[in-house]
Amino acid sequence: MKKISTILLLSLYFFSPNFGQEDIWDLTRCLQYAEENNLQIKQAVIGIRQAELNEAQARKSRLPNLTGSASHIYNFGRSIDPTTNSFESQTIQSNSFGLSGGGVIYNGAQIRNSIKQSKYDVAATQADAARIKNDLGLTIAQAYLQVLLAQDQINITQNRLKQTQAQLDRTQKLVNAGAVARVTLLDLEAQIATDDQSIVASENALIQAFAFLKTQLNLDPDYRMKIQRPSFELTDEVDINTITVETLYNEALNNQPQIIAGEYRKKSAEIGVDIAKAGLRPSLTYFGGLNSRYSNLGKRSTGETNTIRQSFGDIDVPGIGAIPIEFDAQIPILEDNPFMNQLNENFSQSIGLNLNVPIYNRGQNRINVERAELGILSADLNNEQVRQQLKSDIQNALIDARAALKTLNAAEKTLEAREVAFTSAKKRFDLGAINTFDYTAAKDALDIAKVNMLNSKYQYVFNLKVLDYYLGREITL
Repeated sequence: MKKISTILLLSLYFFSPNFGQEDIWDLTRCLQYAEENNLQIKQAVIGIRQAELNEAQARKSRLPNLTGSASHIYNFGRSIDPTTNSFESQTIQSNSFGLSGGGVIYNGAQIRNSIKQSKYDVAATQADAARIKNDLGLTIAQAYLQVLLAQDQINITQNRLKQTQAQLDRTQKLVNAGAVARVTLLDLEAQIATDDQSIVASENALIQAFAFLKTQLNLDPDYRMKIQRPSFELTDEVDINTITVETLYNEALNNQPQIIAGEYRKKSAEIGVDIAKAGLRPSLTYFGGLNSRYSNLGKRSTGETNTIRQSFGDIDVPGIGAIPIEFDAQIPILEDNPFMNQLNENFSQSIGLNLNVPIYNRGQNRINVERAELGILSADLNNEQVRQQLKSDIQNALIDARAALKTLNAAEKTLEAREVAFTSAKKRFDLGAINTFDYTAAKDALDIAKVNMLNSKYQYVFNLKVLDYYLGREITL
């Protein structure tokens, strides 16, 4: 039942409607697609853009600012008319308009240093993205090799089944002729069942290998893809028997993005000290503004007057009596002052300079300087830690590569010996000199040797790619 279920699963996988849309992928295409679609790389691209925006913001801080303002106000009760500055006891509607701006003349070179720092920050984030890309390339290469290995293992198990089936057919003929006992058929039939199980396990391993590769590429799990099989020459561009850790390490120091990113971050931290010191220096800024206002109580003269007789009381003249004092006064006739006319009459301008001299701010500037200096020490320690980790990783990579080469050489020799042994066992089995158990043991030993050789081969290829990674070479197969 389990075998039937697995066959149905594989049938759905390989014969689904979009299976005919299978596309051939080589490692180069995988790497290029990952650069455009992998989520980690997309996140790194966002980080680069954020750093670039910070740099643009630092550059634009050199430019003056300009701000416009407008307001409409209702005043109730006793309040000041903004156009006459006199008290009025009625509702006042007023408007005010302004345009103000300013900029920095000198602020302790803070702007210039901020621009320099932001450039280093952009370079550091770009190096971080390059490291993600390189690490992903190595991961994809490993996943690619795992698919190839799984395919080879399927071929081995399928060939094994064919050989067992052929041997079963030959044995059946011998049993029919009375040359061997019928129990021999039972052993071979059991071996066929085992071979079928091995094929299912190998096919499941292939599905898992494809699933991991698609995950790294951010492909849909149901997408059908076919891997192009490269030819493995195994002609070492790197002589792992003569190359030293120091040689690899010195090369890696010049090309590994994490080293480059650390150096840029140290430079950024050094600039940070200069930025912090700017807070200890005076700053000089300039400013200017344009303003006007309007009130619904605003009045203007019409040019005409009214004559009004005004009395200032009486003067008591001895012997004459009280004489009233009156004068004719010319009172101008007023009308509502139009909106635009008020704006023109109330238009004002201002310019000025502002000098800010830090005297005492609770020691904040000094603390900022010390904090920035600690940032340099932290960057140094982090860079040293990264270098130590890099050297350790290179040492392990070289040890693994040398061990993989030895393992591959041993596996090849073992395979040669197992092939000779199996050829001999097959001939003896056909002659009836050995039983099914001995024949199966020889075939099992040969298949194990093939699998071990394949594992060793792909492991060695991957270890060579790791060395290429530290040498700054492009990962190819």
